[in-house]
Amino acid sequence: MIEITGVAEGDEYAAAKRLERRIIDLWPDLARSRTDTVRIFVGLKMHGQKLEDLDLVVIASFETARDFDPEWKFFAREGEAFTPKAARVRNFALVVEVKSHDATGVRFENTAGFVRYVRNGVESWECVTEKNRTQMFEFKKWLDRFGLDHVHVQNLVLFTGLKERDLPSRPHVCIASDTSFERLLNVLGQVAGPREPDRRVTLSYGSEDAFRRLLAENSPLFATLEPTPLDRRRMDLIAKSALPDVWLDDLGERQVLLKGRGGVGKTVILLQMAYRAFDQSGQRSLVLTFNKALVADMRRTMSLLGVPRSVEAGGVAIETVHGIIGRLMLKLGVIDCYDGFLDDYDAHKESLLDYLRSGAVTSDDLGAMMRADATEFDWDLVFVDEGQDWPGDEIAILNAVYGPRRLVVSDGVDQYVRDSVADWTSALPKGDSRTRRLKKCLRMKANVASFVAEVAMRLGLEDWDLEPNADAGGGRVIIYDGDLAAQPERLAELIEAARKLGNFPVDMLACVPPGAIIKRTHGPGSVPANAYAGIGGKVWDGTARDVREAYPTDREELRFVQYDSCRGLEGWSVVNYDLDQLWNYKLRQWEAEGHDHDPLIETREEAAARHAARWVMIPLTRAIDTLVISLGTASGPLRSVLRRVADRHPDFVDWIEL
Repeated sequence: MIEITGVAEGDEYAAAKRLERRIIDLWPDLARSRTDTVRIFVGLKMHGQKLEDLDLVVIASFETARDFDPEWKFFAREGEAFTPKAARVRNFALVVEVKSHDATGVRFENTAGFVRYVRNGVESWECVTEKNRTQMFEFKKWLDRFGLDHVHVQNLVLFTGLKERDLPSRPHVCIASDTSFERLLNVLGQVAGPREPDRRVTLSYGSEDAFRRLLAENSPLFATLEPTPLDRRRMDLIAKSALPDVWLDDLGERQVLLKGRGGVGKTVILLQMAYRAFDQSGQRSLVLTFNKALVADMRRTMSLLGVPRSVEAGGVAIETVHGIIGRLMLKLGVIDCYDGFLDDYDAHKESLLDYLRSGAVTSDDLGAMMRADATEFDWDLVFVDEGQDWPGDEIAILNAVYGPRRLVVSDGVDQYVRDSVADWTSALPKGDSRTRRLKKCLRMKANVASFVAEVAMRLGLEDWDLEPNADAGGGRVIIYDGDLAAQPERLAELIEAARKLGNFPVDMLACVPPGAIIKRTHGPGSVPANAYAGIGGKVWDGTARDVREAYPTDREELRFVQYDSCRGLEGWSVVNYDLDQLWNYKLRQWEAEGHDHDPLIETREEAAARHAARWVMIPLTRAIDTLVISLGTASGPLRSVLRRVADRHPDFVDWIEL
C-alpha cells in the first residue's frame, strides 16, 4: 500500500503525488500490497519542537526487502567506495525539504544547495541543505520524545524546478524533478554509508519492530493537536480581536512600549501585533522572553493558529533571550561553541558589545549575516516580553543589531524582579518611541481581580491601578490552609469542576515553589505533580528542564511550573501551592543577593517585603476564573493579609482548613 496523508494542496502535495508516481513506476505491485507500506506525510507538524513544520516525511517498510539496480559506486561506512553487485531496501525514513525555485533562484557551493529570497527589496540566500539537515535532527529528537529512538533518518532536498543535469556531481542529498525513485534509492545508498558483505547491500533504517511502532495508529505521526475551548478563545483574541490601527501603524516606524500590570494581557497583545504584521504584510517577527515555560505556551498557540516562521512566507518565531544572543555570539565569532556558555555569559556579552560599538562588526557585516542566515537572524520586528527585567547590556545588543524602531517592548509595571528597572527609551530621539498604558484587566474575572487588588494594597503595593473588567463578571477564590500536595484528590475535584464548564486539564496551571522540586532517577520533578500522577492524572511537568523545551500536546495534561517561570502564563483555574514558601523564598533571595536600599525611605526588612510582595502578585494574577491558594506552615504577613481579605469577601472566597 502507498498512501499520502496531510495537507492536500500546494507545492508539497504536488511533490508528494509526483513521488508516489515514481515509486509505482518502480514497483507497480506496491499499490495493491497488503504487507508492504509506504506513507507520505505532507506538511507534518512536530508539535512542541523548535522547528515544527516538515514538507514531506516518507516512511516505508517492506515485509521482504525489495530489489533495485545499483547505478553508482556506494561509499562504505568503512573502507573504499565500491560498486554493489546487488542492492535492496528493507525500510527507510526520509525528511524531504521541497523547493520550487527555478535555476536562477538556486546556487550550489560544492554540494550544498542555496535558494534565493527577496525580502523588503533585499536579496538573501538560504542554505537549504543545512536547513534540511537541522530538520532531520529535530525530527529524530521529536521521535525520541515518544520512545521511537531506534530509527535512522535521512534528509533529502527536492528541487522541483531543476533537472538532474542541474545538480552538482554526487554524492549529495539533492534530488530533482526528473529523479527516478530507483535513482533516489541510489542516492540513499551513496550517503547512508552501507556495509559491503560480498558487495551485496541492504538498506535498512531500523528494525522491523521499530518501523511497526512508527507506523502504528498511536504513532505521533498520526497525532493532531486539538484546541480546547480556552485555546480557541485565545486564538480568536489574537487573530480576530481588533487593535487600534494607530498601534499597528507604529510598527517598524518607532519603538512601542506597552506598560501594564499583570493581567492586562500584555503578552497576548504582543502576539496580536506579531500575528497582524504577518497576516497583513507577511512580516517575520521574533518574540523574545527569558521564560522557557512561556516559550512553550506561546509556541503552542502559534502552532494552533498555523502561523509559520519561514523566510519566504513570513510568520512568528518565539525564542529565549539567551538563545538569540548565544547565536549572535557564535555567528560573530565571540564564542567558538556553547560549552560553558552560560558560565561566562556576562563576559561574553561585554565582548559582543565591544565588537558592535568599536566597529569590529559593522552594519554591513550585520546585513551580510542576516542575508546569509535569514532563518535565524532576519527579522522585520522584534517583540520583547517582560522587558522591565532586561539588563542594560542586552538592551544595547538588541538596539545595535536590530535598531530601536523594530522593537515592541512589554513592560510589566511593578513586576520587575531585578535591582533596577530596564531603560529602553532614554537614548532615543524625541518621537522615536511610543508608550501605550494598559490598565483594564483582560485576564481575571471581576471577583478575582478585586481580590488581587485588595491583597496588593494590604501588602503595601498602594499604587496598584488594575481596573477590573466589568464585562467579565464572576470568578472565585479558594484558599486551602494545609498541605494541598498531600491531597491530590482536591486537585482532581478542581479539574472536574473546570471540565463541567467545557475546559480541559491543559487549560489549568499549577505553580510550585523551589522547595517542592525533587530529584528522580529520570530527572527532577515536583511533589504536587508526582502526587497527581499517582492517582492517574496526566502531567506536563515544566519544572523538568527537558519537558520545558516542548509544549503539552495532550489536552488531558495538567501544566506544572515553578513560580519563577509562571510570568506570562495563564489558566482557567490556577493552583498556587505553598504560596507562603514563595514569600519567604523571595525574602531570603533578596537578602542573599545584597541589594541596596534607601534607609531614609524604608528599612531593609520593608524593602525585602516589598520585593516578596511583587513576586507574590505574579502568580496571583495568572487565573481567569478560579484562583486557588494553598498555605503551609511558613510564618510571615501573607497569611494574615489573605485571611483578612477572605473574611471581607465570603461571597466568592472560600477558606478551607485541611
